Amino acid sequence: MTTLEQTLLERISRNGPMPFAAFMSTALYHPRLGYYSAGRPRSGRRGDFVTSPELDPAFAELWVNGFRQTWEGCGRPARFCVVEVGPGEGAFAAGVLASATGAFADALTYHLVERLAALQARQRRLLSPHENVSWSPSLREAPVAESGCVFANEVLDNLPVHLVERRGGRLMEVCVGAVDGGLTFVPLPPANPELARYLDRTGFDLPEGHRAEVGLAAGSFTRQTAAAIERGATFFIDYGAEADDLSRRAAGTLVSYSSSGADDRVLERAGAKDITAHVNWTAVRGAGADAGLTMLGPRPQSEVLGALGLWDLDDRLRRVHGSAAAEGKGAEAVSALSRRGALGALVDRGGLGALGVMAGVKGIAPPPFVTTR
Repeated sequence: MTTLEQTLLERISRNGPMPFAAFMSTALYHPRLGYYSAGRPRSGRRGDFVTSPELDPAFAELWVNGFRQTWEGCGRPARFCVVEVGPGEGAFAAGVLASATGAFADALTYHLVERLAALQARQRRLLSPHENVSWSPSLREAPVAESGCVFANEVLDNLPVHLVERRGGRLMEVCVGAVDGGLTFVPLPPANPELARYLDRTGFDLPEGHRAEVGLAAGSFTRQTAAAIERGATFFIDYGAEADDLSRRAAGTLVSYSSSGADDRVLERAGAKDITAHVNWTAVRGAGADAGLTMLGPRPQSEVLGALGLWDLDDRLRRVHGSAAAEGKGAEAVSALSRRGALGALVDRGGLGALGVMAGVKGIAPPPFVTTR
């Protein structure tokens, strides 16, 4: 049993069962014992999983093209801010700042939204060569950008979710309680009427016996991204599905990740495992539209990166590999081949290529890369 599990059991003993959203938030972000708060790297080569930005610098290089198109759609303003939420170890920010060129680079400022002090310290060290970078602990505290974009890669799936299920025709909230010294799921009548309203708004028809996640926090976050820019775009990248597809998944989509791999035992080893849930794109689309965004997508990451120039980059690397191999430049040839492999992973429909990319546009025409087929 982890120290955090014991802490949660004591809290439940005092106060009774807690909503799963409260459990998930604590498991991930408890100030000392949470999965992300404990201090060690969780993503990247030394972590439990690798995200797209950490796979290869090409991910950031390609997205620079998307940010540039958004800047051009804003009329090429003298200042353009990229606001990245959940920047991890800072690899994406470093790649964007290193790849931007010309007038766009002159206009670019970068703001990282990072709630964890240990992560922010590592980001500051990595990005210390750059002067046009700032931080805030939350999106609400970030300065509103007159022109810019908000970028959130695999953020929505980490936001706390409530759990509900249909039992005897009634909607029940699945809370976290205690039994025999361990954590367990406990169905209770919902205390928050927003849970039922969420299902109604999204057309989520929850069948008898099915369990589902209710992402109230994802809707709130989407509205915050709209308020963070006066004109520009928001970009969400995540694993997700529409409400009608999610309603057919009897057990929901909760998954845990740790050094031991992936599993669905989300109450075990609290604080030692990441917890994620698929994004309800229907709900995010509705929340964005309500906040004044024109929502587009989601489109598969494989298509979006292709529209941003991935296949041109792959062709250049193919030529570099051929030339280097012919000239006996072994290290250069291996590097080019390795990078081509990373590009392939970014667009693999069985993995990262299946991530959805949803855009929300505000005050400008949609950038070409979100509409190009």
